[in-house]
Amino acid sequence: MVKIILLAFVLGAATMFAPVSFAVAQGASIALTPGNYDNSLPVEVTADMLNVAQAENTAEFVGNAKAIQGDMRLGADKVVVKYNQEQGAIETVVATGNVVFTNGTEVAEAQKAIYRLGNSNVILSGNVLLLQGANAISGDSLTLDLTTNKGSMQGNVKTVFVPKTK
Repeated sequence: MVKIILLAFVLGAATMFAPVSFAVAQGASIALTPGNYDNSLPVEVTADMLNVAQAENTAEFVGNAKAIQGDMRLGADKVVVKYNQEQGAIETVVATGNVVFTNGTEVAEAQKAIYRLGNSNVILSGNVLLLQGANAISGDSLTLDLTTNKGSMQGNVKTVFVPKTK
């Protein structure tokens, strides 16, 4: 509901103050602002509660959960960390419920996010909304490559481009 209201606000404000271009497509390529992404940095995870299942090599963080690595931040109702106990390394971070992802510049909201540290990808799904400054793009899923700063939005893609004022 918050995303719908936010998108309606962004769309409404954009149409009130500047000419706007609308685009609807099945898939769209996205360029991200280059960041200082480094998957060798430690991942800090905080939450209200922690449940560990050593047999499954998982740690479940519940309530105001946040995973932070450098400039990358991933917040959600719940974050599950899958780790490789032998290597002492995190393999994946899965965030569910009211997900907010940021690389320090862009902000994306979704219902689920999967961050794979090995290939530096983040896949967001479920009513995805990406805000890039005054521009907004929404769709069913968003795949981000944090190394190349490129992404792809898929399914029911809608875009609002706000031109720069002269």
